[in-house]
Amino acid sequence: MSTDYVAIPWDSAQPNPPARATPGLGFRGFGIYVGLDEGAADAAGVDIASLVGEVQRAITDIPGAQTFASVVLAPPYVEEPPLAVVRSALGEPSLQRTVPRAPRGDGVVIDLARHRVTVDGRHVTLSFREHALLTFLVEHQGEVHDRPRLLAALLGETDGEPIHERTIDVYLQRLRRRLAPYGDVVRTVRGRGYRLDPHPDVTVVPAHATAR
Repeated sequence: MSTDYVAIPWDSAQPNPPARATPGLGFRGFGIYVGLDEGAADAAGVDIASLVGEVQRAITDIPGAQTFASVVLAPPYVEEPPLAVVRSALGEPSLQRTVPRAPRGDGVVIDLARHRVTVDGRHVTLSFREHALLTFLVEHQGEVHDRPRLLAALLGETDGEPIHERTIDVYLQRLRRRLAPYGDVVRTVRGRGYRLDPHPDVTVVPAHATAR
């Protein structure tokens, strides 16, 4: 995140917006993270898609207001509370500052010859699309790719799920989790797309390498 931007956790009991006490900065908007899993929503009779749409419409009635909504998905084996999952997936800044990074070891080895990925010596299982996405990023290191280009790279790969441009974000988030604690090697370039740069923690075995 740019150092020009500051995100401060907000307590609704505070009397004044934090920007008033922060010289040189002005209020630009706010974010609200909502943790609500499907089971809880169903039990409460809440349709998540309708809820998100209603919240967006309520805010866009304000002249000049702009909105962006993301729905966070996670596999059923994730045991973290829904709100923690949402904050982590969306990269909530204050969470990133308080959660310690796991110690790093041998790094990521991407063996294109064997279609194999290891993280600190541990084999990582990737879906067809996750592996295709990682392979494309590795083969085009240093280039910035927007969603349409990444989508084109995944056409023909299948893992049983429908795919469109917004699905790219889901696969990138999954890929970063698979590569943890090295997920930050897949970088987001604000307003342009995504990029994987040559990195000391990443070793690439070319596809033409001779298998041992």
